[in-house]
Amino acid sequence: MTKYTKMALSAIALTLIQTQAIEAQEFTLPNAQSGSCYGKVVIPAKYKTVTERILATPESTKLSIIPAQYKSGTERVLDTAASTKIVTVPATYRTERKTITVSPASVEWKTGLHPEARIASSAVLSSARSGGINLETAPVGSCYYEFYAAPQYKTVTEKVLDTAASTRLISKPAQFKTVTKRILVTPESTKLVKVPAQYKTVTEKVQVAPAKKEWKQTQCHDQDCAIEEMMCLVDIPAQYKTVTKQVLVRPESTRSTVIPAQYRTVTSNELAVPATTQTVNIPATYKTITKTQKVSGAKYVWSNSLAEKPGMQRANSVICKVATPAVTKVVTKRVVATPATSKTINVPATYKTVNKTLLVRPETTKRTVIPATYRNVTKQVLVSPQEVKWMPVLCKSSMTFETISRIQQALTNAGYNTPVTGSLDSATKASIEAYQRKSGLVVSGLSMDTLKSLGVF
Repeated sequence: MTKYTKMALSAIALTLIQTQAIEAQEFTLPNAQSGSCYGKVVIPAKYKTVTERILATPESTKLSIIPAQYKSGTERVLDTAASTKIVTVPATYRTERKTITVSPASVEWKTGLHPEARIASSAVLSSARSGGINLETAPVGSCYYEFYAAPQYKTVTEKVLDTAASTRLISKPAQFKTVTKRILVTPESTKLVKVPAQYKTVTEKVQVAPAKKEWKQTQCHDQDCAIEEMMCLVDIPAQYKTVTKQVLVRPESTRSTVIPAQYRTVTSNELAVPATTQTVNIPATYKTITKTQKVSGAKYVWSNSLAEKPGMQRANSVICKVATPAVTKVVTKRVVATPATSKTINVPATYKTVNKTLLVRPETTKRTVIPATYRNVTKQVLVSPQEVKWMPVLCKSSMTFETISRIQQALTNAGYNTPVTGSLDSATKASIEAYQRKSGLVVSGLSMDTLKSLGVF
């Protein structure tokens, strides 16, 4: 051993002696009596094992998507637009009968009284008048002889109305065009998509035993040690246990997705050109009738006698004043009773039914709370700290063969197989320590409390 080593050990020994002096002042001997021995006993700290509940998974929420509800419905859409239809009501006609005078009634001088007698000419009548015959006062039916030049006639035609002018209505039906249009079948909606929560795993150190100080006994076997046994106060660090747990990074949520509306293409007829009418003029119609018209009158030289007048040539006829009734003719013609008209008939719109989907309740979310989870961690908790105190012990002078033998026998009687040798061997020390632990005594060697418990003293 070198000089410096010896000096270092001497310094350590001196420090320990000073520490023991300070400790002797701290731990005053209780009721110290002469002849009694005391030993410094380290009473270890007492711990109890406890289970601590720590958070494993924090409380979170779970989102459940309640899907939207739909129902099937129908919608009436226009198929053909409302329009009007014009219906023509044709004119009505009636037949009118009309009597027209073909030859007006007259009193004429004729060549005879028979029906086929010819009309006397104006010259003949003028001649008769100049001959002293009063033609105006002459009675009807009277006859006079005459010489005459027969009158001249011509046949003429005349246009008379047969059917009056009128109008006729021609209806033109309405024109339609086919159009297509989009109708809403399913409205735009939203769908919620669940985005799961994100967690991360973290580790955490949990203390299972606190830091403590314990007195540790050590021996110095070096010849330069001042004392053989030393008590050292040793720092025992806290004990930890690493646990893993999940920590919520982002809670569960939802993302809204737009579902576009759905449409359906339908066709319908829309009015392009409304119904109209066209008026057609129907001209009047005429018919031709034939009648006789006098061109020149006859030239007569009359005589009321059958005898021929001198210088006159008998015409071999007579004139008689004859009343000729009017000659009439019944003609028919069509006349408008009611003119042609039109009436408008409303043609209602027609519809068709289209199936569609109607939204009853939109998609929603239900939030469910997921409770936090915990895990149990076992750790030791200090109940009472370590103590160092002086306790009465059996003095070395009292460790006789008889006393040790009695102690060994008492330990055997207490159930600890300890050979009775009379010497404080390792087996005896082990039995004493076991007895002390079982009996709740301080592990302190041959303390007086242990001997009293064994019944030795």
